[in-house]
Amino acid sequence: MIKKLLSALLLLCLGFALAGCGFHLQGETRLAPPLHRMYLQTSDPYGQLARNLQQYLKLSKVQLVSSPQEATAILNILHDNTSQELLSVSGTQQTRQYTLKVTVTFEISDAKGRTIISPQTLSESRTMTVQSNQVLGSSNEASLFYQQMRRTLAYAIMKRIASKEITQAIENAFHPDSDQIKP
Repeated sequence: MIKKLLSALLLLCLGFALAGCGFHLQGETRLAPPLHRMYLQTSDPYGQLARNLQQYLKLSKVQLVSSPQEATAILNILHDNTSQELLSVSGTQQTRQYTLKVTVTFEISDAKGRTIISPQTLSESRTMTVQSNQVLGSSNEASLFYQQMRRTLAYAIMKRIASKEITQAIENAFHPDSDQIKP
């Protein structure tokens, strides 16, 4: 009995601690009904960004279809680029600082190829410091940064297409009486 009470109290305290620090589950993103049957078009369907988008879309109750003809909407990843820029080198040439960047451009079209949401670009960057004696491990660290940035960008794409303005533009585009396609 006391163990159960202590366990419940511990869980309650843990919940308050997580809530107090601002932690919250990302959960489901509500998308406009025309987006509930979507095709994800990308040049790298097995890449990190595509996998993250598929995961977030499924969490949002989107049915991912295997061809554009089956979809009511197509999320097209036009560009997924990475870059690395040297920011600084220490005077002793021992430490280097880089900016790693991922830039993603996407658009949404209907099954007939009409653009519903014109191309939009999102980017994310991180600063990485490399010591001269850690050069071998820096490529692993850079890879982890790129993965994190793509996860963040996939979530940002979801938030963008769930935004009030985009939802309204999508509803207008799919409404039979609507002449306006682009937001």
